[in-house]
Amino acid sequence: MSTVKDVAKLAGVSLGTVSNVLNGKTQNEKLIERVEYAMKQLSYSPDATARSLKNTKSNTIGIILPDVTQKFHTDFLMELERLFREKGYNISVKFSRNNRLIERKSVESFWEMRMAGIILYSVLPQKAREEWKQIGTPILLVSRYNAADFPGDNIVLNYSDAFSQAVKALYRQGLENVALVIDRDLLSEAKLDRIFLESFPGSDRIKIVDGSRERGFQAMFELCLSCSRIDGIIAGSPEIGEGIKKALEMLKAGPVPVYVIKESSWIDDTGTYAGEISLSPKLVAQEAVGRIFHAIEAPQLHESITRYLPARFVETPPIQTGILSAREELRFAMYDCSSAHSLEMLAMIYERESGKRIHFDMYSYKELEELLYRRGEARDSRYDGFMMDITWLEGLVESGCVQNLDHLAKHLGNYLDGFIEGAVRDYGMYVESLYAIPFMSGAQILFYQKDLFENRTLQMRFRRKYNAELMPPETWSQFHTVAEFFTQEYTPDSPVRFGTSIPMSCNVYVAIEYLARLWSYGGQVFNSLGEVCINSTNARQALESLLKSYQYSSRRNLDSWNEVAAEFALGNSAMVILYSSDVGDINNYTKSRIAGNIGFAPVPGGTPVLGGWSLGLNRFCRRPEEAERFLLWACGNQNSIPLSLLGGSTLRQEYYTRPDLDNLEPWKQVVLVSNALSRKRAMPEILDESRFKNSIYTRIIPEEILGVVRGQWSAGQAVRQMEARIRTLVAGRREV
Repeated sequence: MSTVKDVAKLAGVSLGTVSNVLNGKTQNEKLIERVEYAMKQLSYSPDATARSLKNTKSNTIGIILPDVTQKFHTDFLMELERLFREKGYNISVKFSRNNRLIERKSVESFWEMRMAGIILYSVLPQKAREEWKQIGTPILLVSRYNAADFPGDNIVLNYSDAFSQAVKALYRQGLENVALVIDRDLLSEAKLDRIFLESFPGSDRIKIVDGSRERGFQAMFELCLSCSRIDGIIAGSPEIGEGIKKALEMLKAGPVPVYVIKESSWIDDTGTYAGEISLSPKLVAQEAVGRIFHAIEAPQLHESITRYLPARFVETPPIQTGILSAREELRFAMYDCSSAHSLEMLAMIYERESGKRIHFDMYSYKELEELLYRRGEARDSRYDGFMMDITWLEGLVESGCVQNLDHLAKHLGNYLDGFIEGAVRDYGMYVESLYAIPFMSGAQILFYQKDLFENRTLQMRFRRKYNAELMPPETWSQFHTVAEFFTQEYTPDSPVRFGTSIPMSCNVYVAIEYLARLWSYGGQVFNSLGEVCINSTNARQALESLLKSYQYSSRRNLDSWNEVAAEFALGNSAMVILYSSDVGDINNYTKSRIAGNIGFAPVPGGTPVLGGWSLGLNRFCRRPEEAERFLLWACGNQNSIPLSLLGGSTLRQEYYTRPDLDNLEPWKQVVLVSNALSRKRAMPEILDESRFKNSIYTRIIPEEILGVVRGQWSAGQAVRQMEARIRTLVAGRREV
């Protein structure tokens, strides 16, 4: 493995010169070229050594864990490694095996190794150690205990409140013979035994075990032997829970609800456990890294604190609830996308429970829009329901195609409250009436290849070229600077061919790319009075910005977000802007070259375009009651997670608040940020011509943009022509 000395020797320069090049402290192009050529020849990475050239501080964090036999510890460690790696730190790991002596020696060993910081995860009560107060290395304790006088930050994993909620939930069900199987450390310190006995007196139903599957299995048999009946159980760990479930299966004990203290996992828990008391190891790791990193980077400002992280209690109802037997088959017209195909797979559950078939016919965007208006005009009853783009609802309602759902809304308070804020209003309501149920999310997000932005060589080159730091762009100006840097046509040494991937075709996708820039530049299609106002300086500047983005793309005729996502997944571009529902398989290791290497951030400019789809019913449907039942089931909370696991997306709040699903879509928290910032495409008043409203975005705007791309007219001419054509449409004269 090459060292910085090897680089200096091959380049024929001093170590100090290499240091200056690595840290951007020289503008001597000849020296820079010599050093970078030597680095390339030696395959030298400056990530670790560049830090030591700047200072003598270690860039390694010492981690002490009890073991990795428990999934919580494993996931905690993996998240620590990821977070520290992104900050330029390595980790070194030791295991204490719950032995106080090993813990102490591990801390002292890391201190002697001059670690930048130490994280101690311990299940043992900690006493103040005078020698630890003198080590001078930032140290943080993760524990179930509040360790008084600990010489560093203390993160306390607090299970008491969630455990109390679980006990009360079992008590409210009228269960009397509830058992508790738990390990000693968690039981005694959190005083969970006292909480348990307040509702379920009788210590003979408390079993203290070592936390393994085998001991959980044994404890369940002992409980069944000593107690005449067990009708509910709380397990202290997933391992104990697995042992208990196996024992119940062998004993043929019937449906006994089991609540478990474990990391939340929808796949593991649904249909397995009746409830969970969970703390996310990822959230614990994020808190730990934030505290220890602040202690390392800002020691004069850092003040050690004790932070309590509360567990939460969640019940996990079965997925099949609410399905009734149906008399007739149903047929839905759907947009051909991943969410529609996911619902088609999920509907097999509905079909099995109801006994009737649900048919899905898939159409392209344009085909589906034309189909719905055509069949609506003909008062056709072939389809019981259909998917609607967020911009179609107004026109379809005005055309009389969509069934009003106000009669359902009166009884759907809790049901509708489960969607993310604003979704019911934006996706399902028109003139204060409910016509559709939110189905598929549409949040714009900036995605990028993370390793490109973390590469120190690329960071140095960017700093030298633009006198700025390489980071995910927050404005369109920054976006173009970064895109230029990563486009080989402008930067031959770029590791990727293009700075961005972007749709280029005569369709709504191009209009959406333009709107995100238009709003950012202060322009509008319609003003607050509903008047057309797109012919403006801001609109021309936004169009010029979009044209600049095309310069840094492949300039291929990408027809949809799926094609954009596919180009990005091949690793051909540094950045893309996609909807959360259209990222496809970019994070699937079997289909994407960049899986596991995806960064994400809000859209540059801060004005994303709200997208997404809803499900509604045909006003001329012959099976309205059965169609309503399926509609509510399809968009129900019980389907939000499986729909996403099958490749679709959801607008249900629960999916975005579950940390156990972060690996599936690590960007899901940004979805909530994007939704809060997003704006809807404005629609004009067009009497008796509602079906043509959406052509503003599907035809007029994209046609004018592509005319500029092809050199047929200027950006100024394009926005003037947009305004003239939209005015013609708004005036009630069908635009051609």
